[in-house]
Formats: sequence, structure tokens, C-alpha cells
Amino acid sequence: MFIVIPYLTSDPTIYGIYTVCISVSIFLSYADLGFMGAGQKYAAEYFAKGKINEEIDVIGFTNFILMIFLLLFSVGFLAISFYPEFLIKNLTPGKQETIASYLFLILALFTPVTLLQRLLQMIFGIRLEDYIIQRTNIVASLIKILSVLWFFRNGLYNIVGYFLFVQILNLLAASYTLLLARLRYNYNLKILFKSIHFNKAIFLKTKNLAFSSLYLTITWILYYELDPVIIGKFFGPNKVAIYALGLTILSFFRSILGILFSPFNARFNHFVGLKDENGLKSFYLQIIAILAPIVVIPILTIALLSSPLIFSWVGANYLESVEITEFLVLCNIFAFIIYPTKTLLMAKERLIEIYSINTLIPLVFWIGIILTYQIIGLKSFAIFKFIAFTLSAVAYFYIMLKFIGRKILKSLNEIFQSMLFPILFVIITSFLIRDYLPHVKSKLNLLIVASVALFIIFGSFILQYFLSAKWRDQFSNIVKVYKKSF
Repeated sequence: MFIVIPYLTSDPTIYGIYTVCISVSIFLSYADLGFMGAGQKYAAEYFAKGKINEEIDVIGFTNFILMIFLLLFSVGFLAISFYPEFLIKNLTPGKQETIASYLFLILALFTPVTLLQRLLQMIFGIRLEDYIIQRTNIVASLIKILSVLWFFRNGLYNIVGYFLFVQILNLLAASYTLLLARLRYNYNLKILFKSIHFNKAIFLKTKNLAFSSLYLTITWILYYELDPVIIGKFFGPNKVAIYALGLTILSFFRSILGILFSPFNARFNHFVGLKDENGLKSFYLQIIAILAPIVVIPILTIALLSSPLIFSWVGANYLESVEITEFLVLCNIFAFIIYPTKTLLMAKERLIEIYSINTLIPLVFWIGIILTYQIIGLKSFAIFKFIAFTLSAVAYFYIMLKFIGRKILKSLNEIFQSMLFPILFVIITSFLIRDYLPHVKSKLNLLIVASVALFIIFGSFILQYFLSAKWRDQFSNIVKVYKKSF
């Protein structure tokens, strides 16, 4: 974010084109029609019971579904590469049109890599070891960051070469991780790849949960992924660039939250597979209580420091991005309730609640935009994304209360009592200091703003440590685990 984005944003129009391409590529994550989520649930249950062959059959079938739709996406991206104006308004013939065409062509060629990435996520995820994938991705990401110095040097703005290099690195990282799976688990890759075909028995077992996941996926796309595409289609790449900065930070937190919460998905399914309701309830409460400060404090800090962050990061040309960023960053402030509760509903196959909440979110989002865009402009996308997310948090909080059998005040006290002073520290310190932070684009100024933000975050974490017995106990447990490992 801090190194790559300043280079990309030096040409707002091309950056807008790139953002639309990246936004479209995110749809690849949903190409399985919900069968990957359903398959991971049942594969995790089979793994917990020691039924490895059944696990492989489920993984093979779900990746067969994914493969079919990835091929369709690849053909679609290839078609768009010949006519990029279909997705991006006001492209000028020549450079802009050519860059857009090449980006979509590269996307079409490397779309199948998604199959390998998702397959690996299932294998490592159900074993609670997807941190191994993250280690490989960290190395690949460091190389991507360093490559910016080559592709954007001395007036050169080679965004096509950069995008191609990133896709090649993704392929190499996935191939290396597949080799690790073979060596670490003695995983029979030959049987796995032979199992990538249609399996009627697994289809019947997974279809109900998969179709509910598909509905959730469609509503999630309407809410979370479609706005930059719509902005690019109807308002042009410059507006996309303004909106994309806030969306980039939102996506950053979304990635962090995914890493933070995804290991618990398989554990939820283990409890359900073993019919351990008390263990599930205890585990669920522990996640919410311990991770709430980790979610709230950094998000609140970045939202309050959005102005100096944006100006020192990309410059005054992105003034309009400041308010948009504030609302988009705050969208995930209730993730400590939303993520584990959503996982709970999927693990227990409570489909009615899933349908209801995920119908509400896009309706509120798009109706709000339609009614207010003419009045408040681009900010309507960010404001109603935040409102929709907040309403979903209220619904998930109600489900949480019903599941754990607690009253509202008691639950709020358990979650927020120890967080009160750390949150006040964040708010007061940020308001006192943000007007004195640099507001001019430079690497040094960005480093200063980032350092201040980290100081506020870690200062709040220290307060949280001394005020929360659960945090101290958990920290002691982590230290013990690391001592044993060394």
C-alpha cells in the first residue's frame, strides 16, 4: 500500500483503469457458486473424523465446479480485452485503450491460477495451517513491492509489465505451496487431481449450503465489489481513482481480517462435526472478546488520521478521497462480531438468517446511493456502504445474544468494558495530534504519519493488556507456545 500506491496514483486516469481491472478480477473469488465454502465445511468435518479419502473427494468436486466457471470468466475477460470500453467509460483511443486491453488479456490468461490458489486454501485451511500459505505469499509480496522500483523508474510508468509480473509471481507462489503440501502431509496429488470431476453424491450433500452460499455471494458482490465497476462504467476512471484510495485501505483491512479470522472457520466446523456445542460456544465467545480490540483500535486510528495519511501518501489531488476513506475504513469496525457470527451460521447451516441479512445489505446500499448520489455525489457510495454494514452488525449482534443466552448490557459490558480507556486514548490522541501532522506528499511525511498511527495503536494495546485479564492470559499462552517451539 504505502510503497506501490504512490507510484500507481501518479497517473490518476491509468490508476483508475487498473483499479477497474483489479475490481473485476476479485469476482474470481466467487466463481465456485458457493460450493467451495460448503465443501470446506464438509472437508473439515471429514478431516476431524480422520476420513482423508472423503476429504479429497469433496475438495476435488468443489474445485471441478470452480474450474468450469473460471474458464467462462477467462473467456469473458478475453472478450473485454478486445473492447475495454464495455466496462470503462471515456477511454481515449491509443494509450489508455491499449493499456486496458493488455490488462484484461493478462487477466484472462492467468485466471486459471485461481483454481490452484483456492485448492491450496482448502488443504491447508482445514488443517489450521493456512499460515504456511501466508508465509509464501509474504515472500512473493516483498518481491512485488521491490519490483515497483523497476517498473516505475525515471518517468517510466509500465503498469502492464508490473501487472504481468505480479500474475507470474502468483503462479510461482502457488506452485511452490502445492509442493509443500505434498511433502508436509504426504498428500496424494495424483488422486486429488483425478478427483476433480462431477460427483453426484457430494453434489447432493453440499447443494443446499452451497446455494445459500451462492446467494450470499451474489449479495456480497452487489454490496462489496460492484461499486468501482459501476463508477468506472458511468463516471469514468478519474472518479474511480478518487474512490479507489479508500477502497484500497478497506481492502487492506479486509485482507487482514480474513487472515485473522479464517483459521477459526475450520475449527468451528470441527466442533459441529464432533457435536460439541459447549466447546463451540466457549470458543465463539473467546474469539469475540479477545479479537475485538485488535479489530476496533487500528480501524478507528486510521479513520481518525485519514486526512494526514491521504495527503502525505498521494498528495492534495486526492482531497475528495479523505471523507470517502473515513467512511470506508469504518465499515469493518464491527468485524469482531460479524465474521465469527457469520461463520457460526454457516457451520450450523442456519440458512434463513443468512438469506435475511445478506438481502438487507445490498438493498440498503444501492437504494441509498440511488436516492442521494445527486445530492452528495461520490460520497454516497462510502456512506451507504458504512450504513449497510452497521445494520448487518446489529443483526449479527442480536444472533450472538440468542446463541450465548446473554442480555444486551451484560454482553456489551463483557466486550467493551476493558476497551473503554484504550478507545478514549485513540480518540483523544488522534484529535489532538492530527492537525499538526504533515499534509504534504513525501516519503518522509508518510513515514511520520504511519509512525504516529502505530504509536497510538500500540499504546492502546498496552492499555488493553493491563486492563484485560483475558488479554494477559492469552498473551501468556502465546509466549508459552513460542517457547516450546524454540
